[in-house]
Amino acid sequence: MSRHWLDLGKTAIKQVKDMDPILFSFRVKFYPPDPLRLKEEITKYQVYQQLKRDLLHGRLYCSPGEAALLAACIVQSELGDYDPEMHEGNYISEHKLLLKQTETIEEKAMELHQSELKGFTQEEAETRFLGLASKLDTYAVDPHPVKDHRGTQLYLGINHCGILTFQGSRKTHHFRWSEVQKINYEGKMFIVHLTINEKKHTVGFKCPTGSNCRHVWRCAIEQMLFFTLPKASDAPVVSGGSIFSWGTKFKYTGRTEREVLEETGPLRKEEPPIQRCQTTCLRRKASSVPATPSTPSQDLVEILTHCSTYILQQRGIIGSLQGDA
Repeated sequence: MSRHWLDLGKTAIKQVKDMDPILFSFRVKFYPPDPLRLKEEITKYQVYQQLKRDLLHGRLYCSPGEAALLAACIVQSELGDYDPEMHEGNYISEHKLLLKQTETIEEKAMELHQSELKGFTQEEAETRFLGLASKLDTYAVDPHPVKDHRGTQLYLGINHCGILTFQGSRKTHHFRWSEVQKINYEGKMFIVHLTINEKKHTVGFKCPTGSNCRHVWRCAIEQMLFFTLPKASDAPVVSGGSIFSWGTKFKYTGRTEREVLEETGPLRKEEPPIQRCQTTCLRRKASSVPATPSTPSQDLVEILTHCSTYILQQRGIIGSLQGDA
């Protein structure tokens, strides 16, 4: 199933025409560079929920040791302190927390849950998780499969830091937004024009299809403008594509990171309550967790009923997506 963000400037019905089946999900679109600086606790909790999904589906890639600590934080948040009468044997094996969950990682996670995280409240365990996750190279990365000029299989990610590529678990490129002069595409080729140490460079990555390439281009433009523009009214109309084919024009809408951070005063009179509950994925057996869920995570649904989707979209934090949450 392909995953694409809804364009808030167009009607949803036109964007999903002839698609079957259709799944709409709420998820984080612009991950904050430091989630601990978020003003509202409910927004921080939603980012935590999204990162749990990223960890489960392998997007938040990390070492076995880091995975064990992240898993221990989730267990502490949802099960509380270790109780030998309730938590018998390998009590983590019942919970699906990681894409590649091994017995060795589970044992390490239990050790950390019983010792290092003992006494942590739910909020403290989630804060520890956010702090750890936000320091990983794969934080805020939605990997897109591409190939370099040698035909090597890579995964390309776009976040607040810029454009990154990974070969397996190893980060191979990092082009910072300050180095990026222009982003374009031609057919299946995603092209980045750079200036590094006053020298101009051009790098290209081949996407599986032309449609995939346009999608990666648009994602890159949106992330770059959100994190670099002072205000949304400064956003230009960006064109992409070859002069020998029909191109694409894109106009950024919404707010920028700077506009969100410079907002003063409380965001609303009263913060909505946070109803923390055990996630659906924690109750599933490992073999039953699909790559793309058929239903949204129940805890995320319950949280979102307490807050206005419109307000969240205006802040540039939560978006609507066709596909996996």
